[in-house]
Amino acid sequence: MSRMELTWLGEVGPRVATEKTFQVVLLLVACYYVFSTSLSIAAGPYDKAEEMPQIIPVLKILGSLLYSVWAVYSLCKTRENVRARYQIPERHCQGCEDVCLAAWCGCCVTAQLLRHTGEYENYPGTCFTETGLPPGTPSVV
Repeated sequence: MSRMELTWLGEVGPRVATEKTFQVVLLLVACYYVFSTSLSIAAGPYDKAEEMPQIIPVLKILGSLLYSVWAVYSLCKTRENVRARYQIPERHCQGCEDVCLAAWCGCCVTAQLLRHTGEYENYPGTCFTETGLPPGTPSVV
């Protein structure tokens, strides 16, 4: 998303909205894991599911659903924008290929997008950088 200058929703936006995409996505993922872990810890003392307060499983399901919807939507929109920028036509499932692949093959879509937006032969991947590539790497054309 950062390489393509997209927002945390995978959409084209003004420069101000796209500057902090990596930080926003990292914060969303971290918050989800803290939320999920906290609920697991809260459910720990109960030996039986019947003893557990009903709000814990409801919050787990709601949190997982919201996080999953965001993850699929943002990945779908990111893929859609990459296809539009590079004029790549849909090959299967005309009109819904992006959402189908984002929902069922998220890891594969992410790997495809990373390979398509970076020249790993010339610029190896780097941790702790804004785009995952070394500083000074040419932007995507």
